[in-house]
Amino acid sequence: MTDSAIPANHQDLLLRTPPTAAIEWARRAVGPRARVVSVEALLGGISHANHAIRLDAAPGPREVVLRRWVRPDWLEVDPEYSPSREVAVYDLLGHSAVPAPRLLATDVDGRECDVPAILVTRAPGFRLIRPADIGSFVEQLASVLPLIHGTDPAAAQRLIPTYQPYYEGTEVRVPAWSSQQSAWRRAIELAVGPAPEGTSAFIHRDYHPGNTLWDSGRLSAVVDWTSASWGPPPVDAAHMRINLATSFGLDAAEAFLDAYRTVAGESYLHDPRWDLRIAVDFLPDLGGDRSRTELERLDEFVVRALARL
Repeated sequence: MTDSAIPANHQDLLLRTPPTAAIEWARRAVGPRARVVSVEALLGGISHANHAIRLDAAPGPREVVLRRWVRPDWLEVDPEYSPSREVAVYDLLGHSAVPAPRLLATDVDGRECDVPAILVTRAPGFRLIRPADIGSFVEQLASVLPLIHGTDPAAAQRLIPTYQPYYEGTEVRVPAWSSQQSAWRRAIELAVGPAPEGTSAFIHRDYHPGNTLWDSGRLSAVVDWTSASWGPPPVDAAHMRINLATSFGLDAAEAFLDAYRTVAGESYLHDPRWDLRIAVDFLPDLGGDRSRTELERLDEFVVRALARL
């Protein structure tokens, strides 16, 4: 669901300043003598409102992010993205080497705040829209995946949901906008069939450049862990490759694959069926917000994946 699909009254809920009780709860979690300096709404949520809170606290200024499940219908429209799921994910990340926000406080029942909420550190950096060095960009995006996939497997398998496609096979159709109708038809046939065999691990599930932060040309954090799952690591690689292909071109997707092969080691064997499965998973959400160039690049991505079979 894109931001434009969020009803106007719920969009207001996402941006509205949190009530005093919620801000006070966040302040106490930082420290009894912390003082709130500012509260700023952050864009991007669907079910939960995100607000950056700046505080004066010992030993120095702090920034935290308050995530509140404000939509009264979130259990109907977004049941997978629950506060308890995020708590489990951030607990796992807190014991890992993954560069990501860290959990500070939880209120999954909404007893302290007005609604269920969690508080996390605000990771440094900004989203990088136009990387100056695409080679370094894709290498760093690839290098963090082994850290993610190496996160405590026993705990991850026990605590977080198993990977599922975003859509059932019956919900995807050959896209009318495509000039590669037969390629998409074959891709859908493969995508609704049995998944490739392989191992499972902790995966981000929505790994793409927009879910990373950068500071002075270095990847500083991976964010937005609402979809984290126990599933096949190639899901993350394929998801990133498709986003790189549509945003920066097919060469960027290939460069990422080369970089990922290097960091993943000799045990990694690229299976193009994952590229196809994730491409098909994108179809129901592809609408008028995508440029002609992006759609043509996605067509070519699918054609190349089929040629690799």
